[in-house]
Amino acid sequence: MARLGLPVLLLALAVFGGARATNVPVFVWGKPSVTYVPALSRYSSTEFEALVEAQIDENTFTIVFAEDRLSTEDLSQCKLKTQTCFKNLQKIERKSYLPSVEEPLSVLEGSNARTVLLLSDGTLSEPIVPRAGGIVVVDLGSGDYASHDAAIDALYARLRNSYGNILAIYTGKTASFSESRLVRKARQAEPEREPKTLSADDFLMSIEQFSYGPVDAAELTVVTLDKAEKVPANSSNEADAQTLHIQLNGPSAKVDLHFMVSQGSWEITAVSFNDQQYYLRHRVHVNQHFSYRCNQWEYMTFDLQNKIVFEEVQFQPFWPEDGAASTVPVKFGDAWHCVGFTTGGILSGLFLILIFLIIGAYGIAWMMDIRTMDRFDDPKGKTIIVNTTE
Repeated sequence: MARLGLPVLLLALAVFGGARATNVPVFVWGKPSVTYVPALSRYSSTEFEALVEAQIDENTFTIVFAEDRLSTEDLSQCKLKTQTCFKNLQKIERKSYLPSVEEPLSVLEGSNARTVLLLSDGTLSEPIVPRAGGIVVVDLGSGDYASHDAAIDALYARLRNSYGNILAIYTGKTASFSESRLVRKARQAEPEREPKTLSADDFLMSIEQFSYGPVDAAELTVVTLDKAEKVPANSSNEADAQTLHIQLNGPSAKVDLHFMVSQGSWEITAVSFNDQQYYLRHRVHVNQHFSYRCNQWEYMTFDLQNKIVFEEVQFQPFWPEDGAASTVPVKFGDAWHCVGFTTGGILSGLFLILIFLIIGAYGIAWMMDIRTMDRFDDPKGKTIIVNTTE
């Protein structure tokens, strides 16, 4: 069979390829008719088999040079002083270069190929005699690419002189560099926390999470607040001193909030957690008919060692009219957010606008000060002399 040598060759490559699937570069040369292929393409085992089959016949002697490890990065980055390590391979004009072939050493079945080892001193473990349909695999083993390139050049030249119908293949058993692959994985969306509503007489709160712990802790202890109560003993609806004391309770947690209203605005006068006083750096002072909302509302102890955090919280104390009975509210008023009206970005923008206005004012003033000439020189008359005082 004219193509009998092809299965023999490919199984010989499979013996040295190992079981691991990998993509390695392949050089094919030696035949007058060279198949030119795109340099940036990937080739499957079937495509590589078709390319080799197009190069050989029953009289072709095939020699395979197999590196232990070889990648395209080795071919481009390996340098010996100022020259490439593959200077002899580079000099070959008629060759086919496949930068990425899928398992080129494990695509054939059945082989009677002979294996020859390249020893450390540059000699072969046994002599190679080319013959029609023969296949010899030269295991280059470990070593530098430059010495292997010189050995390949010398061996191929000797075999070429003794037998003209020869096909040479240079490749590797495995890749030197592992190929990075982009792994796409769908991320599981975190379940949204539902806010919990707490209500009591003259008080309404919505909160997602309450936590406490040391200031420098990586994670705080989360506690569920499940009940709000009004403390009548510390609450008053008198016109001159309207106060409200709300107690939030949960497992091993008790939060006390003290409110006071004066001159149409309410404020928080005290906050305690498990009977320990906490304070807020920024004063909460809100219109009487507004609620207060904050994404992360933090209170700290006076020694700055512990803190409590209300996340996604909105609350509002309600102040009944004179003589009106207390009720449990069900709807918040307009929200007053915990962010300030003036931020660093706003101040920076105003500063830049001021600079541009000053520059623009100077430019307009200079343009308006430009004057046109009101005198013109008469070439036939006396020369105009302009004094510097004018």
